[in-house]
Amino acid sequence: MSSMAQSVQETSAEHGARMMRFWLVVICAIIAFLAFYLAASRFYYKSPTGMFTDVATWLGNIGAALVSFEGGFFTWLGRVVVAAINVAPLFTVIYFAGMLWRLYRWVVEEHPRPASANPLFDRHFRGIFSELVVFTALAAFVWWIVGNTVDNLHRLGKPPGFDFLGTTAGFGINQILFLDYSETSSYGKALLAGLLNTIVLSLAGIVLATIIGFIIGIMRLSHNWVISQLAYWYVEFFRNVPLLLQIFVWYHVVLKPLPGPRQSLTVADSIFINNRGIYSPKPIFTDAWWFVVAAFVFGIIASWFIARWAHRRQMETGQPFPVVRTALALILGLPILVYFLVGQPVSFNYPELRGFNYQGGMRIIPEFMAMLLALSIYTGAFIGEIVRAGIQAVPHGQTEASLSLGLARGQMLRLVIIPQALRVIIPPLTSQYLNLTKNSSLAVAIAYPDLVAVGGIVLNQSGRELEVIAIWMLIYLSLSLATSAFMNWYNAKMKLVER
Repeated sequence: MSSMAQSVQETSAEHGARMMRFWLVVICAIIAFLAFYLAASRFYYKSPTGMFTDVATWLGNIGAALVSFEGGFFTWLGRVVVAAINVAPLFTVIYFAGMLWRLYRWVVEEHPRPASANPLFDRHFRGIFSELVVFTALAAFVWWIVGNTVDNLHRLGKPPGFDFLGTTAGFGINQILFLDYSETSSYGKALLAGLLNTIVLSLAGIVLATIIGFIIGIMRLSHNWVISQLAYWYVEFFRNVPLLLQIFVWYHVVLKPLPGPRQSLTVADSIFINNRGIYSPKPIFTDAWWFVVAAFVFGIIASWFIARWAHRRQMETGQPFPVVRTALALILGLPILVYFLVGQPVSFNYPELRGFNYQGGMRIIPEFMAMLLALSIYTGAFIGEIVRAGIQAVPHGQTEASLSLGLARGQMLRLVIIPQALRVIIPPLTSQYLNLTKNSSLAVAIAYPDLVAVGGIVLNQSGRELEVIAIWMLIYLSLSLATSAFMNWYNAKMKLVER
């Protein structure tokens, strides 16, 4: 009976210690939020209600931009981005949302754990307390820096803000993708055009560099001496020559010396290559084209379900299913069939030589080709070494077991070696994708109209150095975080699952 009373007494004492720790954390959080508010009011807003008014106005501007659909998707997206890019309220919302989320996780994960009677000896309290102090002190320092910067800009007669993004740009861009842009468009639309050019270049470079890297990595392990040595010297040469120099070589040595428009190199009577770019037929789609797109999307979804079913069936019965051939038939064959059934809903606008240049069709500018080749070949050398190391990290017994089962070397690589090597390849591969995206900013050296090049023109014309640089940093940070998030998700999908 006495032991039961002692147990109840100990449980009550433990509960009391946990509740004391909980309320101490609540008090510390309130002090942290109050310190954040006082720092914002003292250093930046210079008024007690400025922070709340600014956040409310910012949310109202975002709401108004979200419900206004005039001008197409990209125009709408540009309005939303311009409304959202306001440093002070964005920072405020991020701080409060982040701290509240951290407190919620603490309550869910750490609060139920046993507490020490003395909070100074409680690691769960010390951890959250140190986080509140550090993040609040850092936030106060940011408010001081931002307030100082704003005061200095006002003294220089350059009040900060992103209103200039609505000003007429007044300059042309020689590559416009997915956007209706002209010299009468705004600075915001010009930056959006540069961003789209950066994204297209980065995605194309990632795909091409990955293909090159996997080919080179496998060639490095070939038993053929000539093939392995070719791959070895490819890696040693392109990995050790500066990327900027390779860009100059591709642009000034390879592409610029091509003949002029009148002496263009002709491919298949409809593709013309000269020093002004590659001119090819431009597809013009009718409304029925969406049936082909729907068939393509359906083929992808159906292939995914079939692959899952085939895997489950093979694990249960051991019987394989031709997933690759079925997927190709669905993803390629079904859209082609629909394409002919709906009456070939696409026509082509062919380029024609008129005067001193080609008119019509679709043009790929030489700056894009130079950047794509330089980025892909340079990054492909690094990816090749990553692939080689990943394959060599797979135990040699896997190779012997595959060959003993009668698998051909191509099947062995595709079905056994590469899937296991991906667990080693993906983390460093992510770093190379991030490097390629950031290295695309070197395009300014050959006047490719990427985000940095277009932003540089906007900076020079508007005089808004701080705002343009902040946009650069925010966009590249967002692209890198999105790439990292996708690759981390894929890495988690590829990890070993214990049975």
